[in-house]
Amino acid sequence: MNSLIITGNLGKDPEIKFTPDGKAIGSFSMAVGQRIKTDGVWVDGSPMWLQVKFFGVQGEKIVDRFSKGDTVTVAGRLVQSFWTTKEGTPASTLELFGSDVIKVERSKSTEEAAPVVEDSKAPF
Repeated sequence: MNSLIITGNLGKDPEIKFTPDGKAIGSFSMAVGQRIKTDGVWVDGSPMWLQVKFFGVQGEKIVDRFSKGDTVTVAGRLVQSFWTTKEGTPASTLELFGSDVIKVERSKSTEEAAPVVEDSKAPF
């Protein structure tokens, strides 16, 4: 089964294009943060960029609902596209064909602490 759920930030405003038969394709680039352990300490690594596409009515709606900088969680399937460059070199890229997307609201204050569970019998 090819299924992926990923959270990241939009790198630019979504764009919309239409196929020759009028089907909408909405897309945006998404930066996904990576954490790397260096000398026993977790640090932020370079972001991984992924192109996300939605088709039909969903493709049209993302243009109105999301914008650059929004944090979103996207579910979909990973697709590898192949083509030949103008120079004749084979090339490929990974894209996420989205089926669902939600906006992740950020806290107003970065200093807000997460809830603390005081019950020692908590399941985690």
